[in-house]
Amino acid sequence: MRKASVVVAVVGLAASAWALPNEHESSGGRRGVVPARGGAEGSACIVKSDIPPMPRELQHTVQRIPADVYRLDLATGEEVLPFEDRGVSNNRINIVTVGDGYLSTQQATYNTHVTNAVNQMFAYEPFKTYKNYFQVYRVNVISTVQGVSGDPTSDIVRSTPLGMRYWCSGIERLLCVNVSACYSFAANAPQPYDQILAVANSSKYGGAGYPSNEVGTYAGGNSSAPLIAIHELGHSLGDLADEYDYGGATTYTGGEPFEANSSKLASAAMASQQKKWHLWLAENRAGFDGPVGTYEGSSYSQLGVYRPSPNSMMRALGPNFNLPSAEQLIKSVYNVVKPIDGAPTPSTATVLGPSSSVSITLMQTLNNPLSVQWLRDGQPIVGATGSTFNVSSLNLRKGSATLGVRVVDNTTMVRDAAFRASKMTQTLTWSMPVAACLADLDGDRAVDDADFLGFADMYNVLLCAAIAPAECAADFNNDGMVDDTDFVVFVGAYNALLCP
Repeated sequence: MRKASVVVAVVGLAASAWALPNEHESSGGRRGVVPARGGAEGSACIVKSDIPPMPRELQHTVQRIPADVYRLDLATGEEVLPFEDRGVSNNRINIVTVGDGYLSTQQATYNTHVTNAVNQMFAYEPFKTYKNYFQVYRVNVISTVQGVSGDPTSDIVRSTPLGMRYWCSGIERLLCVNVSACYSFAANAPQPYDQILAVANSSKYGGAGYPSNEVGTYAGGNSSAPLIAIHELGHSLGDLADEYDYGGATTYTGGEPFEANSSKLASAAMASQQKKWHLWLAENRAGFDGPVGTYEGSSYSQLGVYRPSPNSMMRALGPNFNLPSAEQLIKSVYNVVKPIDGAPTPSTATVLGPSSSVSITLMQTLNNPLSVQWLRDGQPIVGATGSTFNVSSLNLRKGSATLGVRVVDNTTMVRDAAFRASKMTQTLTWSMPVAACLADLDGDRAVDDADFLGFADMYNVLLCAAIAPAECAADFNNDGMVDDTDFVVFVGAYNALLCP
């Protein structure tokens, strides 16, 4: 599955869920910036679930609870009935939304809550650049009661399909969900789900993230709902830590955090040890929270642990992600999605010939086109950088064994060269056992009068080393001369109008 093994090693079957920063009120109205400490909401934001993760290859085992499902067209925002077959893995991050506490007469409200969150998500980097790497399905879950448990007070209990509730682990804003129920309703989607967003029919501030279960929650009717959803996807998709500094011990005493955006190392140690976000130190780029450094206070503690930037989306609602977090989110995407979208034409099982044409479909990013390079026997073909290649454009006089294509995402939002090489680069290779046809001097796969004229121009060159190699291509036996021996080879091939 996509998540790093260290997560499994830490929690086993117990999935950690991170909640939101504290809600903050000001004279200017509700904001996402939340430096407040203390109080009932200032305790640790972690709950446990004993539900194991559900990788793509096992999702066919989930017993679905039937519900209507729609695919959201990310270009137009319109809903369309899905048409793909369930269980066939597509080359996308599939986000499936499920609602809780919405009556049959409130589905339009639920739809609006989902659309608002999705639209704002794709306004933030790196989701904006990689919008086409996502597919969103909305499952319309019908509830017989309105609202969810714990709203407005902790003693309110409602029996809803997803069992969503506030006050999870005694934290008012921690909005938990029955993970198994999420799986069963999300299974209505025609594609395997990679992320599930559970939406509560509530205006009360709340949310949670379940990194090991690929589940996030948010209150659909809250004024900060879209930002809550983005923050929780930071947890559930990117395994990112909360960067706020309250809820735990004043001084952090644990081991090195496994999350990419939290560390015990200050800048000098991080740079010298080349760990965590050392490649990003001092970077300050428009569209991202920065400059990148090591800012003390993160992972619920004020001291002894650092975050990459002053005030990113994982510290407060509203600011941009910092660059180390954006890189981690892109990595999570590329652990599922490949740069080449779908099968090439023809398939790599096809043996190509001198007149074959090959094409691929690239994943489309915003203002970040993927790099394409076609290869002959593993070596780059000059100028061959499009999505289609015709073998006939090659001079195959000396034959060839393979045709390949290498696609790379060279986004500047990723600096991990090893990850780029392993996950953001894809190479396809076709067998192309084209036999050598030495006498075909002009490379048109025919030995004809044009080649005869070419041979005549080179005949009697007694020292090939004295001229350019191209002017001595008729040295068929590589003895350094174009002489009678080469003439015999040419005569034997002459009038073979089609090379083998």
